[in-house]
Amino acid sequence: MTVLPLPARGRWVWDARDKARAVRVATHDEVGLLNLSVWRDQLCVGTVKLRPDEVVDLVGALTEGLAQLAADRTPVARVREAARLAALEDRLAGMESRLATPPWRRAVADAGTAAAALVDRLLRHRGRV
Repeated sequence: MTVLPLPARGRWVWDARDKARAVRVATHDEVGLLNLSVWRDQLCVGTVKLRPDEVVDLVGALTEGLAQLAADRTPVARVREAARLAALEDRLAGMESRLATPPWRRAVADAGTAAAALVDRLLRHRGRV
C-alpha cells in the first residue's frame, strides 16, 4: 500500500452532528487523484482515492441527493424523519461508546460488580446464622 503525504491544502467538511467527525477533500496532483478521507476525533479512519471520472459520478450522486432533499415534503414528514434520525444517531453513539471501551476493562468492571454482590450476599447470610 502506498501512502501519499497529506497535501498542504485541503477542504474540510464537518459532520452535521458534531465537530468530532469530518470529511477532508484533498487533491494529489502528482498522481492525478482526489482523496476523500473520513476523520473521527483527529484520527483518519478511512480514505477513498478517486480518478477524475469517478469524481464526476460522485458529484452527480451528491447533486441528485441534494435535489431530493429540496423536493417539497410536508413539515410533519420532516419532523418525523428528524426524530427517527436522532434516535438512530443516539443508538449509534451508544454502540460506538461501548466499542471504545476495551473488552478487558468491561470484564474487570463486571468482575468487580459480581464480587461486590457476592460479598453483600455473604454478609447478609452471615447475619442470619
